[in-house]
Parts: sequence; C-alpha cells; structure tokens
Amino acid sequence: MKYQYGWLVAGLLLLAGCASTPEVNSSMQAPAANLRDESFETSGRLAVNYQGKGEVASFDWQHAPGGDQLDVKTPIGTTVASLTRTAQGVTLKANGREQYAADVETLTEATLGWPLPLSNLAWWVRGHAAPGWPARYADDGRLQQQGWLIRNTRDADTQLPRRLELEREGMSIRLVFSRWQWQPAPQP
Repeated sequence: MKYQYGWLVAGLLLLAGCASTPEVNSSMQAPAANLRDESFETSGRLAVNYQGKGEVASFDWQHAPGGDQLDVKTPIGTTVASLTRTAQGVTLKANGREQYAADVETLTEATLGWPLPLSNLAWWVRGHAAPGWPARYADDGRLQQQGWLIRNTRDADTQLPRRLELEREGMSIRLVFSRWQWQPAPQP
C-alpha cells in the first residue's frame, strides 16, 4: 500500500469478527426499478487483508443517497481515519493530513493503489447489485461486480445485514455489523 493508513480507508467500510454465523443470503438481486437508495447508520468491526497483511478495526458509517461519512477507529475507540463523500467530492482525513478527490474510487486508487467502491457498497450491503454496473453471479450465489466477489449475510431473526465479505485478487475485506438504524425513503 502506498500509505500506512491505507488499510484504514478500506476498513472504513468493511469488517470481520467473532460474531455468530447467521444464514447466508445467497440470492443477491439486481435492484428493482422502484428500489430506492435509503439512508442508514451502522457500526461494527472490519478486517482487511491486503497482500498477506491483515488489519482489524471498528467503524461507524452513515449513508445517505447523496453521500457517506465513514470513520475508522482503533480497538479503544480513537478515530484514525475519516472519509466524507458528498456530491462535490470526497475528503480523507488521516495521520493529520487531508486529501481530496472527485470520487472515492479516484482517492483510494491514489492512496491505496486500488479503487474502493464506496458508492456501491451501500447497495451490496442491502443484498443488491449496484445499478449501472455489469454484474453476474458465481455458482455459489456470490455477486461479482466491479472486480469484487461479494457475499452478503443476514441475521436469521431480524433479516438485517450481519456480514459483508468482499474479495478480489490479493485482497479481502470483511465487515461485521453490530448496530443498524434504517431511515427508509418516503414512498410516493
């Protein structure tokens, strides 16, 4: 990775941990024409393994149709990286520095050496392929989109997202969610 905090940016979105294993939602779907991007807040743990090196952190993620706020924290709760995405662009604050770009993919490509698809993560976590991108499904039901192999796991009782796993060559990212707050879009 280009910078020491590179895994933190990835970790802002993804996590793994010692949670109970819920049932897998192996039928990720393309978004229905009437499916809307909905606001939510979530937090949990993430694990990133990049070229054989692994890191673990916790995260807080607030998503709205127009943007995201993602904070990555140490095990004791200190924020070490903060990513803000708006219609005007994206800002990364880490190690006392601020970096800007037009989109998350451009910023993460420059800082990490690979693009992190934050804008599509909100679709994947809800069990849908992101609209506007080619997608296909592996034999085991995992979604393949934007170079990622994606598995979405839901809690058997609440049907809320419990775990999201993303894999691509040389990298894996796992998010384990501990808290959810949905803010459904108003119906027409």
